[in-house]
Amino acid sequence: MKFLDNEQRSQIGFNFLMEELQTITFYGIEEKKKIKTYKRCEKDILIEGFDNLEKVINSIKNNDNDFKKISRLLMRVKDIKNSIKRAMNNEVLDEIELYEIKYFSMIVEDLKIIVDSLNLGIEELNLDQLNDVLEILDPDNKRLSTFYIYDSYSEELKDIRKRKSEIEKRIFGSSDEETIARLKEDRLLIVIEEENEELKIRRTLTSKICNYGKSILKNMECIGKLDFIIAKAMMAIKYNAVRPKIINNMEIKFVDAFNPEVKSILSKQNKVFTSQTIDLKKGTTVITGANMGGKSVTLKTIVLNLLLGQMGFFVFAKEACFPILDFIHFISDDMQSISKGLSTFGAEIIKLKEVVECAKRGDGFIALDEFARGTNPKEGFYLVKSVALYLNKMNSISLISTHYDGVVEENMEHYQVVGLKNMNFNNLKFKIDLNKTKSVEIIQEHMEYRIEKVSRENKVPKDALNIAMLLGLDNEIVDIAKEYYK
Repeated sequence: MKFLDNEQRSQIGFNFLMEELQTITFYGIEEKKKIKTYKRCEKDILIEGFDNLEKVINSIKNNDNDFKKISRLLMRVKDIKNSIKRAMNNEVLDEIELYEIKYFSMIVEDLKIIVDSLNLGIEELNLDQLNDVLEILDPDNKRLSTFYIYDSYSEELKDIRKRKSEIEKRIFGSSDEETIARLKEDRLLIVIEEENEELKIRRTLTSKICNYGKSILKNMECIGKLDFIIAKAMMAIKYNAVRPKIINNMEIKFVDAFNPEVKSILSKQNKVFTSQTIDLKKGTTVITGANMGGKSVTLKTIVLNLLLGQMGFFVFAKEACFPILDFIHFISDDMQSISKGLSTFGAEIIKLKEVVECAKRGDGFIALDEFARGTNPKEGFYLVKSVALYLNKMNSISLISTHYDGVVEENMEHYQVVGLKNMNFNNLKFKIDLNKTKSVEIIQEHMEYRIEKVSRENKVPKDALNIAMLLGLDNEIVDIAKEYYK
């Protein structure tokens, strides 16, 4: 069962949000890569995830300074996974690796104090103490963010370094070239002794760290989950997202749902996104309306929020409820299958076959955006009506946008884009006549993108001719068109 391919996820604004999801650490990025949809049998896990996300959101709002400290600590976390795996394979670590493990353990020590003080009650965020690791790598207990093979690791090392220091003093104090050369040879032998002793110590340290390998790896996973859930919480706070209610019935409800990517684009143009409210039940629901009315954006908004909810994210709406779905399919004319040798219509049919097979095997959500617009209108209408009737018998929820009249039958819900229905056409035309270079922008400003539930008999608003007139189409063409409309 599928939940959109990468191309479709990009179309609906999912990839935009994944870029907005600012994980800090390598481990957080790894958690982000593991994002998946939940199955029906994982409902309890999904709900627990929502519980945990809600806890973190509330905690951020009440403990802003603590979470800023956590972010600063996370920025200092390096990826040491390979070093730990090497230690667990008994491969001797070098001084840089030992330093990074020590530094990681110091960060964990500081993180644990803050996270524990927040009392989040989230098991997967419980960091293990690494005091024993710090004692191994910081024998003098100075807690400095440096590492050195300390003299205290070995009396023999201490003695070797003492002898090396004495020879270096004699080299420095001598002016006789022969004496200096002989002393340097003696020093070289001592350096070899020192390196051998340091290797023995690093081998011993590696062996000791190996005993804490699983605990360190567990802390890496905890840090990744902490980083990831904070990123999810921050995104939810930024967009005022809400926790969806997970139900068992095949029903979907969104109140004032919006699409952050489209909202961001409109915001840069000083425009406001029109949020959408919709109730969907199993079978077919149809959205009608003329072009430029925002039907495609409405479908993308619903698909995006449904997908996010299936993945454990809060959704972008004032209220939302839906079940765990077996699949989500979205067919639009944005598909790039033309490059593979298929027409838009051919690509739609190939995709529809896949959708039908999924609908036979499970219960999911199907969105068809202006399906069959790539063929002639008469055949297109027949096909859309046939698909709507066929999907209406299924247990899945289907949402079809179309500009064809007469698609909606009994037992189907019908929504319509308000469009220019409530607009005084003459007033709008007067405004455009005053500023013809801004005609499209003026139409968009007055277009009402909100959808409303209507009866199945409601015809698609004839906004296309009105828009053509407003955009200055030749009057002779308009007059001919009006005769056909009659």
